[in-house]
Amino acid sequence: MEKSKTRVAEIAATMTSKEIIKRIVAHDEPPRFGFDFANLTDFRFVGTRRYINLPPNPYNAWGDYPELKAITGFNGEVRRDVFGNIYGRFNGKTKGECIRGVIQDWDDYTFKMPEFDPNFRETLLAMNFAGCEKYVLGAGSSLFSVLRDARLIANALMDTITDPDKVAEFVDMLAEHEAKVIKSVAGCGIDGWFFCDDLGTQESTFMSPASFRELFKPAYHKVAEAAHEAGVAIFMHSCGNNYGLIEDLIDAGVDVFQFDQPDVYPTEVLAHEFADRVSFYAPVDIQKVLPTGDREIIESRAKRMCELFREAGGGWIAKDYPSYGDIGVEKEWAAWAQNVIVENSFI
Repeated sequence: MEKSKTRVAEIAATMTSKEIIKRIVAHDEPPRFGFDFANLTDFRFVGTRRYINLPPNPYNAWGDYPELKAITGFNGEVRRDVFGNIYGRFNGKTKGECIRGVIQDWDDYTFKMPEFDPNFRETLLAMNFAGCEKYVLGAGSSLFSVLRDARLIANALMDTITDPDKVAEFVDMLAEHEAKVIKSVAGCGIDGWFFCDDLGTQESTFMSPASFRELFKPAYHKVAEAAHEAGVAIFMHSCGNNYGLIEDLIDAGVDVFQFDQPDVYPTEVLAHEFADRVSFYAPVDIQKVLPTGDREIIESRAKRMCELFREAGGGWIAKDYPSYGDIGVEKEWAAWAQNVIVENSFI
């Protein structure tokens, strides 16, 4: 292990984290896999916008608000976001789930995108990210997930059949806003644009590939096109089994998939079928492997992932899951995986 750490240090002396991740994203002979562990990371994360002229929202923080509870009938903690969606949770756990979307009826709703401050680029420029040795990953905004909350998921999925024009119009509005944000911060030293959209269950995608292609793909393409014109790569988080959409998402412009459960595919499929065209930003699987707490299983799978992505040219950024306690995984178990990955990270 000490020898591996020494080799990591040797590479760092000749090539920055930024350069290594850029090579991974471009499939340009990276010297090692990327890292995003709590104690060893190639990334710096940054906000990409500051909203202004927002209406007052006394319900922004989690709390016990009788007026919101009266609307929803929910007995736990509640909060309301900038769009008007109401979220609920119990006992301070998780980020909550939308329990009442702002769009109750497509024929009668108000959903206004907030105004972003065009002067925020000056804040970013002052941070001198162009000179940062880390790969700078900017926080993007979701597309499908915004629809999912505004309509609640059951309604949103039904809408793809009953109101497809409304769905397409809505996600295009979101994409247009996101593209404008990207253009407003172009040239500020941001290397990648990261957004989250869960699109699948454990078995398959929420919608058919045909529906995605017709209603959502143009919006994803609009965002990716704006990013690529600004010299920024697209990183997309998505939980669930999205196999049926991967080809379309690659075609739309996704450069890196952030999958926390790569073995739902499994990883062999990702490496063999897609890693020559897109890179993966993933931990050792958080559902099938890490929760076992079995050191032999965890270390064996970590080593196998290294072998698979090395054979595919190195398109892997290994990472931690941000909240192991929420999934019943001890940090020690995750450290077993990390040690194996660092030991076998050279391509």
